[in-house]
Amino acid sequence: MLGTCSQVQAQSFPKNQKSPWVWVELGTGFNQYNGNAKLFLSTLQVVPQYTLIEGRMRGGVVAGTFYQGTRFGLHGGPRITLKLLEGKEILTAASFNIQVFGELLFATRTQAEKDRQWLGGGLGFELDDLVVLSIKVHRDLQQPITYAQFGLAYHLTRPVPPVHPEFE
Repeated sequence: MLGTCSQVQAQSFPKNQKSPWVWVELGTGFNQYNGNAKLFLSTLQVVPQYTLIEGRMRGGVVAGTFYQGTRFGLHGGPRITLKLLEGKEILTAASFNIQVFGELLFATRTQAEKDRQWLGGGLGFELDDLVVLSIKVHRDLQQPITYAQFGLAYHLTRPVPPVHPEFE
């Protein structure tokens, strides 16, 4: 395993080839209404992104579902991700980066409510362009509700490097 990881080229935020980078993201946390931590929050999202500035910035959309303790809903909107710092070889990963991201989930809907908007962002720690651990906070723009959660994202479309490149 260590030999394979050392052969991976560090490619944080490389340019997309023909298709977007597609991430699947799972989040869990809580929402706070009028200052009281209240209900469980969970999200499942798909986040396709394109490289806007190679090595520095990605942009795309968020589309997903959420459960906020009493009802299910859908949300969607744009996301911008900016890389702050990158490094090589941490734990078993060949590369890592620390990033901030912002999103406006303007298409937030539940069965009872339509046209809600969440504005927020977070801090992410990405390993090998493969997984991201994140902390996110959003604010509902129509009601005094704050949503906070931890997230785990997996990169579905990451090119897999050859195990033995010397044989190619």
